Amino acid sequence: MRQIITTTLGALLLSAVTFTVSAEQSAEISIPEKVKADIIKRHPTAHDLQASHENHFGHKLLEVTFKEDDKDTKLELFKADGNLFTDELPLDSLNEAPPAVKEALEKNFPGYELKKAELIANPNGPGEEYELYLVAGGVNWKVSINEKGNIEGQDHY
Repeated sequence: MRQIITTTLGALLLSAVTFTVSAEQSAEISIPEKVKADIIKRHPTAHDLQASHENHFGHKLLEVTFKEDDKDTKLELFKADGNLFTDELPLDSLNEAPPAVKEALEKNFPGYELKKAELIANPNGPGEEYELYLVAGGVNWKVSINEKGNIEGQDHY
């Protein structure tokens, strides 16, 4: 009897943890008021603000995407203190990236299909990172690569 109760409680606890993790992953990330005010001050017609967490140049950042006057989507990165870190610039193709970036993709994601590419310039000195969305082997990937071809991060999306 004690074993049945212990097993049942363990299963319930595991279910609760799984539900909590799933809920956190799908939960909308709130944008701090300081960040919203900064965006609206610089982009008075900004709307449809959405946020996600990213890591670039060793910093955990808040990426805020928004539209302005129904133009292209803008992407800005903010530090934990709410100050603007830099922005992300969309690239039309990888021809705008150094050859080392393409070589790293070909080596690590053979036969990849590029869906979207963004450039992030380091505001604190030299260096660039490329945030790439691609499909390889039937899997969707979000990959961060620096200008030297070093993969800084990769996640399924």
